[in-house]
Amino acid sequence: MGLIKGSLALTRYRVTQEPPEDLSDEYISGRLLKNSFVDIEHSPEEKSLGWVEFFNHLDAGFNPAVYRFGGLTAFTLRLDTRKLPAKTIARYYAVREAEYIGKLGRKPNSLAKKELKETVKAELLRRALLNTELMETVWLHRENEVWLAAAGETRRSIFEELWGRTFGLSLQMLVPATLGLELIAAELKKAFLDSSASPIWLG
Repeated sequence: MGLIKGSLALTRYRVTQEPPEDLSDEYISGRLLKNSFVDIEHSPEEKSLGWVEFFNHLDAGFNPAVYRFGGLTAFTLRLDTRKLPAKTIARYYAVREAEYIGKLGRKPNSLAKKELKETVKAELLRRALLNTELMETVWLHRENEVWLAAAGETRRSIFEELWGRTFGLSLQMLVPATLGLELIAAELKKAFLDSSASPIWLG
């Protein structure tokens, strides 16, 4: 789902506070960069959440040319997660524990067990596939609104937490308006597509 590709699920917010300073490029890009997405492809992290560019979900450089579109700014929330089934961790831990006993001739104590489990989990996480979720975000400055191309309580909570951490501005969710929404969304799609001929999509 999204503003450019696929069906549109949209949540609208009103920004209930004035920005602490003018919406300059320095202000916006600085805050986006501070909360940008960090790749965890080759690390044992289970989750990474942050902003990426609207058209290129592999990049988080945030040059004004990639997020300013007239009277609005656009960027994308990217969430990467990986999960390991408990049975998988238990299976590989049993192997590692057997190796420990064979080498030292005794069972690991509680501290050694904890270290073994953490090592096994970290090794497995590095090999686990990542699941990527993208939520396109548009900030309409003149209308004092933010549009999120996502719906559902869980996705909204994730977005609201990152938005607050990034800009420190309170949001009020608006009751969805159906009249004219499809037309407005279509106009936004055209504006975005006219601005970049080769978007890079992960999803």
